Amino acid sequence: MNEIDGSNSSVYDALGDPDAGKMRAKAEHVMKIGLLLKTGRLSKTEAAQRLGLSQEELDEILSGKFRDLTVAKISKYPNLLLEGRR
Repeated sequence: MNEIDGSNSSVYDALGDPDAGKMRAKAEHVMKIGLLLKTGRLSKTEAAQRLGLSQEELDEILSGKFRDLTVAKISKYPNLLLEGRR
């Protein structure tokens, strides 16, 4: 639910994006990655290594440039980051 207007839509829905559902799912996984990094237990360099990405690629994903990635691929990222913390 959108707290601002009470709807269940996302910015992708509002923009009429035909892939709105997929983009919303990707954004949710990217937010989880951001929250994991925000804890400070993992640096961006370490996170990028665990994900098999360059730091530049991770920075792009975190800044919202993830359209070309699949939901399946992005959905694995938070778990990959958590695996090394156990």
